[in-house]
Amino acid sequence: MKSEKMKLLARSSMAAVMLVAGGAVLAATQPASAGQVVVNPCAAANPCAPAVIANPCAATNPCFPVNPCAAANPCAAVNPCAAANPCAAANPCAAVLPMAKSKATMASENPYDVPAKYKQAPYGDKMPAIVANYSRATPYIGTGGFVKKGSYPQLKQLGFKTVVNLLTAKEGALEEAKAAEAAGIRHILIEVPTIAPTMDQVAQFAKIAEDPANYPILMLCESSNRVGAMWALYRSTRGVPKMIAVQEGRTVGLKPSREKGVRMMLGLPPLK
Repeated sequence: MKSEKMKLLARSSMAAVMLVAGGAVLAATQPASAGQVVVNPCAAANPCAPAVIANPCAATNPCFPVNPCAAANPCAAVNPCAAANPCAAANPCAAVLPMAKSKATMASENPYDVPAKYKQAPYGDKMPAIVANYSRATPYIGTGGFVKKGSYPQLKQLGFKTVVNLLTAKEGALEEAKAAEAAGIRHILIEVPTIAPTMDQVAQFAKIAEDPANYPILMLCESSNRVGAMWALYRSTRGVPKMIAVQEGRTVGLKPSREKGVRMMLGLPPLK
C-alpha cells in the first residue's frame, strides 16, 4: 500500500514538470499577441522587409553603427533632431542665394573704373605746361592750379570735357568760365573762399566726379592747394581712412596752410 502511494506521487510530479516544460516550449514558439512586438535592438535589418516610416526624433539604435559618410537623400526633408553629417555633400536641390552686387557698380568707383574705357585725363608726361602743378588724381580726373591764358582750346584738344573751378569771382573765376565755355568745355564753379571746402561743396563735387558723363575732368584752383583739400575730404566720405585721404590730398596739392582746416573737419589731431 505504501509502495502504491509512492508511485502515484512520482507520476504526479513528472506530469507537473512536463506540463511546465511544455508551456515554456509553447510560449517560446507561439507568436506574440496583437500589439506586442518584441524587437531585438541588435538584430540585423531584413533587407526584404517593407519600409517603415521612421520617427525622426526617435532614439538611435545603440547597437547599429551609423555611417557618417553615407550619401544623404539630397531632396529629403531635413530631420530637425538629427546631427549634421560632416561628410555629406551639399544639397543640390536647395535654393541658391543670389550673389551680392559687386562694389564696382557703386558710383564712387567710377573715377577708377578703367575697364569701363571712358575717355581718360592725360598723364603728366603727355600734358604740356599749360596748367600749374598738374597731376592726375584718378584715370578720369586731372588736377592743378591756374590755366595758362589762352590755353583752353588746347585743353579741349587733350580731351577734357569738364572743368571744376574752386576759384572765387575775385580771383578771376568768371573770366575762366567764359574762356572754358568758348572752347567747348563745360565749366562748373564751386567757389571756396574758406580755408577748406564745406561738406555741402564736397557733396556737390562728388556728384560731378562720379558721373561718367563729365569725364575727363580738370579740377583747378590757384595753386592746387584747395584742390588737395577738396580731394581729401571727398575721399574721406567714400570710406577711405581719414589719414590716407589726407595723404591723397597732399599728392594732388594739399599744403599745411589748408591741411589744418581739413584735419579739423575730419576730427584728426592738428599738425605738429
